[in-house]
Amino acid sequence: MKRWGVWVAGIAVALCAAAASAEPYFAVREGQKCSACHVNMTGGGMRTSFVSAHAKEILRYPNWFAPLTKPTDPFTGDINQYVGIGADLRVDMTATMQDKPNANGTVPNNVAFRGRLEEFDVNVNQATGYLNVNLIPDLLNFYLDQRFAPSLDTREVWAMALLPYDAYIKAGKMFLPYGLQLQDDTAFIRGGRNGSATTGFSFNVSQPAFEIGWEPGPISFAASASQGIVDDRDVQGTGTTYALFDGVPVISNFLIGQSWTYAGTSSGSNAWVGGFTGFNLGPFFYEDINLGTFTYLGEVDWGFFNFVDPNTNQRVKPGAFITYSEANYLFFNWLNFKVAFDYADYDGSLPRQGSDAENRVSVGFEPFLARFLQTRFFYRCSNGIETNATHNQDLWIFELHAFF
Repeated sequence: MKRWGVWVAGIAVALCAAAASAEPYFAVREGQKCSACHVNMTGGGMRTSFVSAHAKEILRYPNWFAPLTKPTDPFTGDINQYVGIGADLRVDMTATMQDKPNANGTVPNNVAFRGRLEEFDVNVNQATGYLNVNLIPDLLNFYLDQRFAPSLDTREVWAMALLPYDAYIKAGKMFLPYGLQLQDDTAFIRGGRNGSATTGFSFNVSQPAFEIGWEPGPISFAASASQGIVDDRDVQGTGTTYALFDGVPVISNFLIGQSWTYAGTSSGSNAWVGGFTGFNLGPFFYEDINLGTFTYLGEVDWGFFNFVDPNTNQRVKPGAFITYSEANYLFFNWLNFKVAFDYADYDGSLPRQGSDAENRVSVGFEPFLARFLQTRFFYRCSNGIETNATHNQDLWIFELHAFF
């Protein structure tokens, strides 16, 4: 669909629409670890009863329409003390703006706004269902994360035993514990998009694995041994350790952590090491007026690769650098405004990477309208490989997110 009239109409509908997977900025803003809001100790997927009990304080939605925002008997997802269910549905409308290649097959990679509509799509970006069974309450549980769209597959299925001294052990198919678990899987520090730079960790990638963890006080530690990548010759090791402190002077909450992963391949190895941080300022008040809350997140990752270049048949050891930063400002105690910046630089010749650096800027609003409903409206500009037009695009995105 490539007509300007349809695109304008679609955006108009998006802007006039009446209108979570929780994200790391929630953890920093509210001073709660991932395991407080998610059944999965490392984040993502089904939410805990803590979210149901404190949805208004965590999600921060307005009181515009009482039957929607203050229901007398809302569904919590708990069938009984042993069984709970949950779900996420994300439907988006995306307008893709992209220049045509010039005579030498390249496109400009220093453009902020592009005027040519390449495509307009409406997609079910995510439809997932969750099942959690407390086989022995507070001791042993079984978990299933099943995706129904855009593809049909089991993202996670595992059993977890809670051990003394705030430890646990988990086994099954699962997301690996690396870095900030962003909702946006197209970020460079996650899964990337159109073959862009990526660490390879996202909610679209899971592996059979064993995981051990320990969460004493403000500290969280998780490490896994997993099946590894397709052509591996050994298991893949992955781990994350972080600390989230609340009540810090000047900044109310402070996050700091590090991650690592190593996998042996048929001809060498892949390894990543990274660090991440975040802090929260506010809320700010003028007399009794809430002026807003500022939350920052950032991650830096370095990749180390060792493989035989199929083009030269020579062994090469390139490196990679990826960084991500986001700033959130919560206006009126319900309207979150986000600015995010991605940057990646490959130092060497990777088989699938034809350029040295690329970047992406995202700006938008993502308010929750009720405990079961969120909207997003974002502008996203990417500039990268000149010979690949899909790495040089503008996206206008509207998303409706329903969940429980």
